[in-house]
Amino acid sequence: MPKEDQAIEELKLELPLLDLPSTHPCHGCGECCNYVAVEIDNPSGFREYDNIFWYLTHRNISVYVDWEGDWFIEFESPCEDMTAGKTCGIYEDRPHMCSSFSWNECEKATQERAWKYRFETPKEFFAWAEAKRPRQFERYKQRRDKMLAERAAARSHAAPRSAKMA
Repeated sequence: MPKEDQAIEELKLELPLLDLPSTHPCHGCGECCNYVAVEIDNPSGFREYDNIFWYLTHRNISVYVDWEGDWFIEFESPCEDMTAGKTCGIYEDRPHMCSSFSWNECEKATQERAWKYRFETPKEFFAWAEAKRPRQFERYKQRRDKMLAERAAARSHAAPRSAKMA
């Protein structure tokens, strides 16, 4: 058996364990159990741009574009079943998403980021959109400015509450 295959074979473990051996790449990590990422539409129109704006106004939410160009929303939220040793407390019954993930595909193991672009604030996203998609961003900005102006006009024309109650 080649040395590389032998090394991989030695890393296969019977889980669940309370702790992983210190030589295992996942020892003390648990990063893959601290978020959920869901694919979203590549923004092309007002609604998609405004949805991303909305997502990024929330804590522990980010949006990223992977190396294939797919868009994701990421929720930073640890798995309820992760043990103190950063292992899986429901290993035998874990979801397919977890069982299909391999530590050797992990960005820590590969030393490569999982994303090409990542946004944690609306400001970061808008700066990227303005630089990379200037025409789409300008259309979004014009429509948003119009929406905000209409909203402000509607508020200023509304009768004060005290007048409505009289």
